Amino acid sequence: MRAAQALARFLGAAGQADAPTQQAVTRAMGQADVARQDGAGAALTYRLESCALVLLFSSNAESELRLAEAFPGPRRAGAAVPDLETCAAEAIARGAPGVS
Repeated sequence: MRAAQALARFLGAAGQADAPTQQAVTRAMGQADVARQDGAGAALTYRLESCALVLLFSSNAESELRLAEAFPGPRRAGAAVPDLETCAAEAIARGAPGVS
């Protein structure tokens, strides 16, 4: 569970000055199920067991794509919205490297 907590904290830094870069997120989470570049931003979607995790990135002053927002959502209509730590635990269970 500690790995999931660390990954949730890592993703929870979204929108902060020290938010992780897109490359750091990909190292921690593995390849996204859906990746999209759009202008100066990007979006990664991870489809996990009961969670769909959408990560939005925006370019900073140094032209680095940094995590701007993290949206955990249910995979199935009508299901409860999971929290970020639940999604992180599912990512770790799926084989995501996590953060050290």
